[in-house]
Amino acid sequence: MSYYMEIKKSIDCNQCHPRHDSIFCDLASGQLQYLKDYKLTKSYQKHEIVFHQGDKPHGLFCVFSGLIKIHRTSEGGKEHIVRLAQSGDVLGYRSFFSGEAYSAAAQAVQESTICFIERKGIEKLIQTSPELIYALLSKVCGELREAEDKFQDLMEKTVDERLSHFIALFAKNAANKTLSLPLSREEIASLIGARPETVIRVFSAWKEKGWIDVKAKSLTLLKPQLLPH
Repeated sequence: MSYYMEIKKSIDCNQCHPRHDSIFCDLASGQLQYLKDYKLTKSYQKHEIVFHQGDKPHGLFCVFSGLIKIHRTSEGGKEHIVRLAQSGDVLGYRSFFSGEAYSAAAQAVQESTICFIERKGIEKLIQTSPELIYALLSKVCGELREAEDKFQDLMEKTVDERLSHFIALFAKNAANKTLSLPLSREEIASLIGARPETVIRVFSAWKEKGWIDVKAKSLTLLKPQLLPH
């Protein structure tokens, strides 16, 4: 499968800064060193698939850098983006522990580096590290809360407000007021539950008001305080 190919030099878990935002944050140095024998690191190019919807899980994927979209494709071929994963996020753990095939696909939307930990290593680590179980439970609860919040947003917030919230998430990690937009207008629309033409219309209206300056792959916040909240 693709995630066993093009392997790069493995990243030392003890020197991995994104680990502190992941389910592995409370593991001791010795436990992290143990994972070394079961871990592979790979660089993914933009649009490259990490795993397909319907694949069987063989381990866990840990995002070191970049941005990954988790998306489902309907029988009619329509894509729906479930969420975005970034540095520190773990992919595929629900299917891994349930023994089911992936219900969604994972695809790089920009150049990304991901560590793959084989099933055997995870299973052995869990036997000696109960803190990992608690971290996983916390992760599941957090994602359930996010899903509930997203559903509530779809019911209560306007497209303008949902789009503003999306921009705020990207702005949080930006070094300046110009944000990189790795997603297409269609992908942004799928993520926030809107039509692509509506996203384009809202961006154009905000630009005309002088709140933002938007280009194909970037957006500059000129008056962020005026964006809907």
